[in-house]
Amino acid sequence: MKQAAYQALVAERKACTLCKELELTNPASAALCHLDSNQIGPWTRWQGDLDADIMVVAQDWGDVESFKRQSGKDNESPTNRMLIKLLDHVGVRVTSPLASRQDSGVFLTNAVLCLKHGNAQTAVSKQWYANCGPKFLRRQIEIVRPRVVVTLGEWAYKTTMHSFELEPRRFRDAVNSVDAVELFQGTCLVPVYHCGPKILNTRVRDREAQFKDWMRVRHALTGNIPDA
Repeated sequence: MKQAAYQALVAERKACTLCKELELTNPASAALCHLDSNQIGPWTRWQGDLDADIMVVAQDWGDVESFKRQSGKDNESPTNRMLIKLLDHVGVRVTSPLASRQDSGVFLTNAVLCLKHGNAQTAVSKQWYANCGPKFLRRQIEIVRPRVVVTLGEWAYKTTMHSFELEPRRFRDAVNSVDAVELFQGTCLVPVYHCGPKILNTRVRDREAQFKDWMRVRHALTGNIPDA
């Protein structure tokens, strides 16, 4: 049942043209379809367990040229290497992006599923998130029904909250809060900062602070009280 609902959603993503006039390219477009997959997005090709306990939502996957260069797949980027360490810190072990798994207990996705132009640092548009969140992100969460949704960064947090018609808090306050947000019965949201070099290499949220933040994820998964 989950698989059928998920594949129907993937088919919708492939056919979606909602952001075509907003300078986004669908991976299923004529120029890229040979690199597309039967997953909702490129990140999900790495970890896409439909029975996952933990779903990680990042902001957007990246740009068209990276998608071409990497043949539609993820790689061992600094962000992915750090994510592996953070997941391991809370007792969840995943393989390298070079060894995709669909039975790891983890589901990875993005708040924006289409690809931007320029490079990975190209600015995002609020409208991209407004279009993609309710149409695809919410339904992914409802299909997988993970115990915990972890949002990486402010845009992923706000998009998830808005998709469930919830009012987001100021991002820093939301991350610092001990309490998770209930999306629906059995599934809660824990916002954290993005784990890419752009954040790690500044005073915004260094490695030590991020490992501490992720103890809230462990708390949500296990019910144990995290260290203060």
